[in-house]
Amino acid sequence: MDVDKQIREAVRNGSQESIEEVRFTKEMELRIRGAIAQNKHKNRNRIFMAGSLAACLAVTAVVMHQQGWFPQMPSGKNVASAVATTATDKKNTETKQNSVKVSAEEAILPLKKAIPALSRMTIRVDSTSQGISDVILMEGNHARASVAYDIQTGQIESFMINGEKPDPENWDEKSVKLPSAKTAESAANAFLQSFLGEESKSYQHLATETYVNEFWEESIWQSVSYQRMENGTPVPFDILSVRINTKEQVAFFGRLNKNEQALLTKLTDAMPDLNPSLLLFEKGRNRDGITLTVGKVNQEGHQASLQIVGNGQALESYSVEEKDKKKEPSWKQAEGAKALEQERQFLKKLLGDDSENYRLEDESKPGVYQRYHNGVPVLSDEIRLTTDESGLLRYFRMEPITFDASQYPDVSTAVSEKVAIKELSEHMKLRYVQMLDASTGEKVEKGKPVLEYTPAVSFMQKGRGDGTEWHIDATSGKISYGTGNNGLAYDQLNTKKAHAIQSSHEYVKVRSKAEAKALLQAEFGIEVDDSTYRENKIDRNGRKEYVWNDKNDKYIGVEVIAETGSVVGLGTPRSNTAVTVKREQAEEAALAFLDKYVDPGVTEVQLAQVIQPGEANPVSSGEWEFRYFMSKGGIPVLDDDNPDPAYSVSVDPSTGKVTKFHNFRDTHELVELPASDSIVSKDEAVQEFLRVMPLKLVYLMKDVDRKPLRQPKLAYVPWSGEALANKTVTIDAVTGKIIAD
Repeated sequence: MDVDKQIREAVRNGSQESIEEVRFTKEMELRIRGAIAQNKHKNRNRIFMAGSLAACLAVTAVVMHQQGWFPQMPSGKNVASAVATTATDKKNTETKQNSVKVSAEEAILPLKKAIPALSRMTIRVDSTSQGISDVILMEGNHARASVAYDIQTGQIESFMINGEKPDPENWDEKSVKLPSAKTAESAANAFLQSFLGEESKSYQHLATETYVNEFWEESIWQSVSYQRMENGTPVPFDILSVRINTKEQVAFFGRLNKNEQALLTKLTDAMPDLNPSLLLFEKGRNRDGITLTVGKVNQEGHQASLQIVGNGQALESYSVEEKDKKKEPSWKQAEGAKALEQERQFLKKLLGDDSENYRLEDESKPGVYQRYHNGVPVLSDEIRLTTDESGLLRYFRMEPITFDASQYPDVSTAVSEKVAIKELSEHMKLRYVQMLDASTGEKVEKGKPVLEYTPAVSFMQKGRGDGTEWHIDATSGKISYGTGNNGLAYDQLNTKKAHAIQSSHEYVKVRSKAEAKALLQAEFGIEVDDSTYRENKIDRNGRKEYVWNDKNDKYIGVEVIAETGSVVGLGTPRSNTAVTVKREQAEEAALAFLDKYVDPGVTEVQLAQVIQPGEANPVSSGEWEFRYFMSKGGIPVLDDDNPDPAYSVSVDPSTGKVTKFHNFRDTHELVELPASDSIVSKDEAVQEFLRVMPLKLVYLMKDVDRKPLRQPKLAYVPWSGEALANKTVTIDAVTGKIIAD
């Protein structure tokens, strides 16, 4: 099976709604990160937004067999110093720590001694950051285990044997036969004695508990926890755990290192639920550092999850959850003045004097605090927290990277608001939305087509922007755009040209395997008689596909609307790996191909995204790919209030011939759109925009690709009142009035 092919399609086509709750394996995570690292310095249109890439790739593990080839498209002072670290310090620390002193082979030797089966596995080092190296143990092409170790000391931070994911529909933890607590403890003790040697004698057994995590490779274990003792006294937070599976084998080992112990010790004043009497259930790597799950000794009811930046440098998030997630929470969230008082007390303990730099985002609501520097908001630097009625902190999250006061540019260096407004006016443009879902604001019929003014076609305008969709650089006075859903780059491309389309009066139809074969022969000259065949039904949107695998296990297919047989996708593999065809030639071929396969009645398209060719990899087919909006009278047309392209065409970079087409539209109807010859002027639209969303000078911590900046940046962004802050705001070009949803 061409797994890379399906991964690429899932990346491009997975909807945001479908990926938010995805869990994925360590091997998949490392593969994702490798792809991002290889591409992050290339043209941003070669791959899609790295922030959603990992989640999109994760979807593949769940849905690629279900959706087939064409899945559908749719993110105290001492304590404060422990919580926050500057971007510059982080970079310098990472560079210094990545000088390897202990090799992976040396670090893993004690594990091989304790678990002889590991000796037949090969070692693959996948990444090293913040002084921790991630290693995969392979059997042939299969990842069997993962290890994280400190490259300076060789200490193993965590180790996990990969198991089988259970079927959530049929899995029942009551039917799983775990070893007894006594058997698990015996197995864990034997492992530690072999693995740690004399050091194991300093650890005292704390507890053995059944631990369940339905999202992991296995779901249920006996978790055996230990506490380090010195002179009969527990060493704060020096804890470790060993998980024993149903086969009475070690499935996991994790321990807290010195940095993590020190950080948690500093946090105990602000978070009294953290104390030295803890059990360690999980420890694993995430994109910024470490994720920990800990629980209280002999206490039923809850456990705490923490995300720690780097190698114990800072706390990013903390949450207290019920151990039994099936039960209703036993606590009630604090509200009103009581919540505000508790939150302020907590922030003072955690951040010391720095807590005064955070203001409530909405003064009428507790829970979200925005950093300000000299009266100017610092976007992305915010704290979210929840306390219960007893005063216990239940949830906390903050931006782990902050800056020294000296790194903030002086506001006197910013261009005037007048200059910023002029730049906004020059980039205000028109856009049709065929079925805008507007339920508040002006009395607009729900689903009625709208012609609107917008500064960014690739995004729906919110009352307050975070600067990553678009902002006006306060130093240069020029507008900067981010990429929209799955890398949508219409605004970055500054597209103005509409391409005329001579669409057919009806769809190309395929109603059988024979007709699909005939179409593939006619379009691509492909004979599929010697290929394996299958049919897939994509129930979610009523589509069906006819798919063949060629001798190289590559996909060839036709996708149709099952009820009508209308062709909405077809494709074949590229011929070879050469890249010789220029963009102009490739785009000409793509546009010519659209005439036959766009929805009947479409007369124009506009380019919304270009993916450049190269070698195939997990996130790109390596072909030229062009994505288009529908268009009318030179104005882009969106189906609804979720900006997505309508069509894509891929072109073989070695032959200049089209290899793939896909129609992304959920509905294939065309509606009558408002006329554009009787609308308010651009200046009037800008005035209405600024009346509701005036430009505000802010500091940005992230660029339009959501990557951390080396130092804060001054910018102008729209800044509405609280009532519209999180609502979608539209300027109706016909009436000149605001529509807010």
